[in-house]
Amino acid sequence: MPKENPSTSIAIIGGGFSGSMVAAHLLRAATFPLDIKLIERNSLLGRGVAYGTYSPYHLLNVPAEQISAFPNNPEHFLRWVQRQKDTIGDFVTSEVTANSFVPRKMYGAYVEAILNEAETTAPDYVHLERITEEAVAIEPGHAGAIVSLSNGQSIQADRIVMALGNFPTADPPIQDRSFYKSIRYKGNAYSAQSLTDVDPDDSVLLIGSGLTMVDLTLTLFRQGHRGKIYTVSRHGLLPLTHKTTPACTPFIAIDQAPKTVRALMRLVRQQVESAAAGDQDWQAVINSLRPVTQSLWQTLPLGEKQRFLRHVRAYWDIHRHRIAPEVAEVVNKLLSSSQLIIHAGRIQAYREDDRGVDVTVRKRHTTDDIVLRVNRVINCTGPASNYEKLAHPLVNSLLSQGLVCCNVLKMGLKTAGNGALLDETGVASKFLYTLGPTRQGDLLETIAVPEIREQAMLLAQELLSRPNAPDTSLLRTVVSQSNSKLVR
Repeated sequence: MPKENPSTSIAIIGGGFSGSMVAAHLLRAATFPLDIKLIERNSLLGRGVAYGTYSPYHLLNVPAEQISAFPNNPEHFLRWVQRQKDTIGDFVTSEVTANSFVPRKMYGAYVEAILNEAETTAPDYVHLERITEEAVAIEPGHAGAIVSLSNGQSIQADRIVMALGNFPTADPPIQDRSFYKSIRYKGNAYSAQSLTDVDPDDSVLLIGSGLTMVDLTLTLFRQGHRGKIYTVSRHGLLPLTHKTTPACTPFIAIDQAPKTVRALMRLVRQQVESAAAGDQDWQAVINSLRPVTQSLWQTLPLGEKQRFLRHVRAYWDIHRHRIAPEVAEVVNKLLSSSQLIIHAGRIQAYREDDRGVDVTVRKRHTTDDIVLRVNRVINCTGPASNYEKLAHPLVNSLLSQGLVCCNVLKMGLKTAGNGALLDETGVASKFLYTLGPTRQGDLLETIAVPEIREQAMLLAQELLSRPNAPDTSLLRTVVSQSNSKLVR
């Protein structure tokens, strides 16, 4: 490549699935000098919260044939995982097929392998720098921006990708929050301490009844837990079970789709009834909605979106985000034996003593309270999505500068169609981009592999669409003077 052609610098903040896949696509597709700086505070890349688990019993909730990291190569993951026979574990059949549900830790290794291969085969003029640090602030510069790291150093980038993934869940709202400082309470279900020192006969309360709760229940079961496992959530709904079913023909045209949640739900129910009459399962109907869900969401008026979130989302989630049959078998076994007990309601109070804690729960749609006596309380509710309430230095820095703004639904940040973040005036940034859960308010369906893999590919194309980097020599001088040594 010509030496006079300046190198473009792209910083990717976050090295989970989203960030790693953007980096991989950039490495594979760049045709001009490019420096990629992948910033991740954890040493392992490709994991994030979803694939960072080490348990072989935490399975993907999508069959192997449907979770390729590449939209145009649907069997890529299946072929890869079939070559890993000695590391799959004993919770799936020894022979992985298209319909197998594979341990999630395998998927993290898969994403890391993709990134490593992309780096190895990249042209000489494309470089990847792995920075094991946390980004805490971004300041606009003469061109691009400066990213400040927690160790006091800074890096310059022409463009920045915010691949932040999911944020830790917030503590459930309650008047007296003092219990959340207790050693009996664990706010992060996936922390190494969440089940530390739990006696097999202890009673455990899991707050939330979604996929995280299922993971913790499965872990307790595999540890030989004998005590009661209580679950409390607003609706008391559990994720439903995956079932292999033939594809269903799409039945909603975006330009003719109803503009109210009530009418959409009526249409879906009618389609489910029609499918049942033809010996098809409801899952085929829900699956057929996936390609058009984002478009349907964007056509709804604000009030209808809010109505969906209040009244329908919990039911949509259990039908849409289903669990592997192997996992459902364990959950159903625990329910049948009454070791796992589900309560629909809200937590009202905690009263702790030396031997445990009494948790008062207001039952759903009543004024009746029940008291659960437990030894450990673990927060398994979903990830925090209201960025205005996050105690996150980078997000807080961007919000305070007006470089980004929260979605009106309090779900992530406002974005343009190409993934550019909108500032407080509604103008799309020229250097800040994002993908994944950050776009949830705009897209709704943006937390799973099939959606994020598409965004990662398209965002990489967007970032590579302007091959000539802007003149950043002035800004690089400022950065070099502000540090005794730049990150290498």
